Amino acid sequence: MRPKLSGVQVLLLAAPGLVALIWDPARWLWQTWRDPSYQSDGALVAAVVAALLALSWCSGAASPDPRAPRRAAALFALTATVRLLGRLLAVDTIGALALAVDLAAAAMLLGVERRPFALRPGVLAAFFSLALPVENLAQRLLGYPLQLLAAGAAELLLRPFAPGLSREGVLLIHPSVELAVDLPCSGARGLVLYAAIALGFWSCRALGARGAAHAALAVAGGAFAANTARIAALFACAMGGLPASEEPWHSGIGSAALALGALPLFAVIARAPARRPQQPLGTLRFASRGGTRRFTRPWLAALAASGVGVAVSAAPHHLLDVSAPDRAIALPAVLGPFAGSDVPLRDVERRYYERWGGAVAKRVYDDGAGIPHTALLVRTRAPLRHLHGPDRCLLGAGHEVTRVGVVPGAVPTVLYRSVAPDGTAWRVEASFLSDRGERASSVSEVV
Repeated sequence: MRPKLSGVQVLLLAAPGLVALIWDPARWLWQTWRDPSYQSDGALVAAVVAALLALSWCSGAASPDPRAPRRAAALFALTATVRLLGRLLAVDTIGALALAVDLAAAAMLLGVERRPFALRPGVLAAFFSLALPVENLAQRLLGYPLQLLAAGAAELLLRPFAPGLSREGVLLIHPSVELAVDLPCSGARGLVLYAAIALGFWSCRALGARGAAHAALAVAGGAFAANTARIAALFACAMGGLPASEEPWHSGIGSAALALGALPLFAVIARAPARRPQQPLGTLRFASRGGTRRFTRPWLAALAASGVGVAVSAAPHHLLDVSAPDRAIALPAVLGPFAGSDVPLRDVERRYYERWGGAVAKRVYDDGAGIPHTALLVRTRAPLRHLHGPDRCLLGAGHEVTRVGVVPGAVPTVLYRSVAPDGTAWRVEASFLSDRGERASSVSEVV
């Protein structure tokens, strides 16, 4: 008789391919948690997910379900396909998103939906997806529309109390004060925070279809209301002469608005009961010529999974969205009274542009008082790779960066204050211009 392999032995056969599949995405995700330029709280989300899984595992045994391994195998096959796409396109985020589906498959194998402390694998996977730098992505794609929406709502709220108030884009203008609704004021942070709270509780509580709809409305409405109230409070404080843009006023007002905006969501969650363990259906059997039999040869499926995983991880990259090199770009030798001199790129800058194309010119201008002014000019036709604010590079270099605001004008300019690790303070300005004459102050506005 042929010896029967245990579940552990089958898993060991599949382990090389599974490790190969998740290695690069997991390493990239770990780097986003450590890299200050992402400003990601994803490690906290991952820790909460791990705690929920541990609580479910320790709560008691799960009733057997013969469908679970096959459903998990189907999900792993799906993630292998998704990762192959991410590998071919050289887009790390695609492979990292597949980690959430892997988590759902692993949760099915653990039987968390059938344990006393029951969890819903699909919702838990959606919660884990917020371990990615989602806020950064939300600000990049939705930041400017959210800025316009918040500025318009704040104008309607404030106009009865400030008759001279007007709005130009995302700028609120009053004879006594001006307030720019900057990218951090777009409300993306509140939206991601409330979504994380809702998904975390939904994974272990039975909201139902109606409760989930109410929670979604509470997330969207609470984030919008909190952000509008925050902008209105900052404007009112500025009109009253209070230093609303300084700490601890700025953070205090923002935290208070977030807390108030979360109340409707917590009211919805509080009414939801704990999730009950799911009861598995009867054992599934597959027809054969000799009657009925269970699915056999799991070792063959494990070897196939391992081979597919290794093959996907070894697939070649085909980089897209790469700008062609441009040697013609140059900064002027003199800017008004300032004489300039060429400065070589740092190694990390040189490697970046060698890989992703584009063109860059860098010069230092002297104002005659011994204060250097460094200018960096970048030309690109690959915006997804190249376009980002200077704060991303500065944060990654260890600077403490404060976004001061947008300086309006013919060419809108975003202003930062950046303090280097050695204590040197820098004034940083950035603008975005297209070949068609379009001008923007943020990547989100470009998008």
